[in-house]
Amino acid sequence: MAPKGTEVIFGAVADPKFGPIMMFGLGGVFVEVLKDVAFRVHPLSDLDAAEMLESIKGAQLLRGARGNAPVDLEALKETLLRLSQLLGEFPEIVEVDMNPFVAASGRRQSMAVDGRFRLR
Repeated sequence: MAPKGTEVIFGAVADPKFGPIMMFGLGGVFVEVLKDVAFRVHPLSDLDAAEMLESIKGAQLLRGARGNAPVDLEALKETLLRLSQLLGEFPEIVEVDMNPFVAASGRRQSMAVDGRFRLR
């Protein structure tokens, strides 16, 4: 029932020394097989979020490849920044896993299909 798009993953885990470590990458089975993910320490800036999107090897898939439409990169960046804000406001969140998150081409079409938050 989700729109067509590219599956990505958003995640975070609370590290005892560094605080939350945030993750972004290709989702679904791709994260398990390719392990194409980027990590940054919380809190994220706009630049951090943009770099995470561009630093994965599959970034070209997000920009559109082989006739597929590009996904809404601003929506993905906004999701990273909102997740970063959520982690800052709720320190009891120790783990986040949103996989798959379907990244679609149209604004407001991207959505989390499955997610898990673990609390302290």
